[in-house]
Amino acid sequence: MSFETAYALVACFEGGYVNNPQDPGGETYAGISRVHHPDWDGWAEIDRAKPFTAFPLALRLALEAPVQAFYRREYWQALRCPAIEAMATAGRDIACELFEASVNCGKKNGVKFLQRAVNRLSGKSRPALVCDGVIGDRTLAALKDCLERPGYTTLLLRCMNGEQYIHYVSWPGHQEFPGVFARTGGAL
Repeated sequence: MSFETAYALVACFEGGYVNNPQDPGGETYAGISRVHHPDWDGWAEIDRAKPFTAFPLALRLALEAPVQAFYRREYWQALRCPAIEAMATAGRDIACELFEASVNCGKKNGVKFLQRAVNRLSGKSRPALVCDGVIGDRTLAALKDCLERPGYTTLLLRCMNGEQYIHYVSWPGHQEFPGVFARTGGAL
């Protein structure tokens, strides 16, 4: 699964412009939080467009390329998804799930979901990964070992989604955002 395919699937969850006062991420565009990414180039375009009647609808075409570039650089490449895709046919599903979870829950959390899932499935067959939220060579090697076991891709996806579910219910206001639970259904 290429970045374009993974992005298109994640974009179904990440709407246009939102400024919900109950969202700790604050003002967002296509899931990009101004609180967490204040230097994103798209914010200048958004601020220029706010006074106009067509706001926020007029932003979609103007910001599609910058949004995709942001997600490719900040998530897909930073999470080493191309390397995960290259591991095995099933690697593309894991890369997509890691990408999706990281976009919504943060990169460190997405990687921790993966690391904890790999640890649970590896048992005592290898030393446990340190769940530090960093995709390093040890995490990639342990993931590759896991993907080489018959049937483990489905288990890994289910474990990652379980981790994501636990993350969501730990949010103090998760009842205000019930749609996030739709993201825990497996590989997109």
